[in-house]
Amino acid sequence: MSGCMMALLLVLVWSSPAGAAPASRLNDPQPHRGGARITMLGADCTSGFAVRREQDGKRAMATAGHCPAARIQVEATSGEFRFGTFVKAFWDDEVDASLITGTRARPQVYAPTIWVDGGVPGAPVARRVLGTADAPVAGQKVCTSGSYTRLVCDIEVTSLTDGENCEEVPPHRCTLGLAVGDKPDQDIAQKGDSGAPVFVPIDTVIDGHRVYGAMIVGMLLGVGTSPGGHRDYIVFHTLKAVECALSVRVLTTADAESGDTTPPPPRTDCAHPVP
Repeated sequence: MSGCMMALLLVLVWSSPAGAAPASRLNDPQPHRGGARITMLGADCTSGFAVRREQDGKRAMATAGHCPAARIQVEATSGEFRFGTFVKAFWDDEVDASLITGTRARPQVYAPTIWVDGGVPGAPVARRVLGTADAPVAGQKVCTSGSYTRLVCDIEVTSLTDGENCEEVPPHRCTLGLAVGDKPDQDIAQKGDSGAPVFVPIDTVIDGHRVYGAMIVGMLLGVGTSPGGHRDYIVFHTLKAVECALSVRVLTTADAESGDTTPPPPRTDCAHPVP
């Protein structure tokens, strides 16, 4: 696919608390995961991936900035559970990203895990975040895991900069310079999947046990419809763009297991850091 792509803006087993409905991506208790259904301002989106803030090391969750309409102090829930409060939100021509975390009165915990149910029978329902890459490469196959469409893999990255995601109603904000991926003649995303993790599966063996892992490479922002009528291409921020915009670093399983609460070092390669 070439030229400037435009996508219309569409907006491990977990134990449930006693008496609560079963935990799932639609009803995500603490510690919260990426790929979960989150609701705010009467609309649904998808949580992306857990992060650590550069300012204080506090854990948080990244998602799309258009989810809270670029507003902060907006509450998010997942099913019957509180999910957190938006403390950063950007939505302009360069950035569409936001940050959710707990408050002193309502603390929240976020895990380096993403929901991936919806795959083939016998596939894992969740993956641990084992690594990151600033961006995928053109021609690479990636997966995404939205709370509506669920797991979709074998999406081929066709560009890292040609994507564009525009608001359907005034003021018609557009975020430019996005990565693009497609899977011809397949419906790979829909309304409510915004914010979902974009990742590459990485399976390994740790202490003799198979571990289903994920390497985070980006965050889903929108989906486009091809002339054939299928929603078969997506646009997404690369991971570097998200980390730079929100001043965060992805929380990996190794980070979480280390117990280290020291703030992560700031990135030094961000072209236009956002305060």
